[in-house]
Amino acid sequence: MTRAKLGAGTAENLPDTMLIGDLHFAVQESTRRATVGITVDRDGSLILHAPPDCPPTELAAWARTKRMWVYRKLAEKDLLLSSRPAKEFVTGEGFAYLGRSYRLLVADVNQVRMERGRLLLPRASAEAARAALIGWYRHRGHRWLPGRMRPWASRMALNPAGLDVRDLGYRWGSLSTSGRVNIHWATLQLPPSLVDYVLVHELAHLAHPQHTPAFWATVERALPDYERRKNDLLTTGAELWLG
Repeated sequence: MTRAKLGAGTAENLPDTMLIGDLHFAVQESTRRATVGITVDRDGSLILHAPPDCPPTELAAWARTKRMWVYRKLAEKDLLLSSRPAKEFVTGEGFAYLGRSYRLLVADVNQVRMERGRLLLPRASAEAARAALIGWYRHRGHRWLPGRMRPWASRMALNPAGLDVRDLGYRWGSLSTSGRVNIHWATLQLPPSLVDYVLVHELAHLAHPQHTPAFWATVERALPDYERRKNDLLTTGAELWLG
């Protein structure tokens, strides 16, 4: 963890999250803190810690100066890998969905859809095709993930406020301060068993915000083989398309 002391400013609410370049940070404030700091958790989660009177602009500016330090820490955890596959939005290109590969078929259609084992993609520019595919993953996630999450939440006796599917940078999931589970749209490319690990991980944060031994014990009660799934996620996740 890296930390520093910033000057106190006028009272201004800190946001729940901050996007610094391509890094997504959860922001946690505490009256017990006199300094700001960054924690890179075991799973690559990024947390900015700050006292309540810390001006958001100063916190963001300080975090920008620490980007290279964060990149080094993430690289040590094998979460920032440069070998992401390059994708072309042409007929025959493969895209994963729930652990299976589907070939694109560029066609005269209005929106992306699955048909007879192919992903139909509207004829469009590369940027428009990219946005359409991301939108398709998000739409699928909003339809499929809540039903996948409910049994886990029931089994763990936890009550999330809801679920959203969004771009979370290099994080598969996060938990908002309001108790909503956020899942990266790219998670829809993973096999269901690894999606389950991401969901259980974020649900466990409802009971334990930090990655304490109690947090991992909660994960293990739900998924006794969570360590294998976590390692599989590092390997499989490194090969997925992130847009």
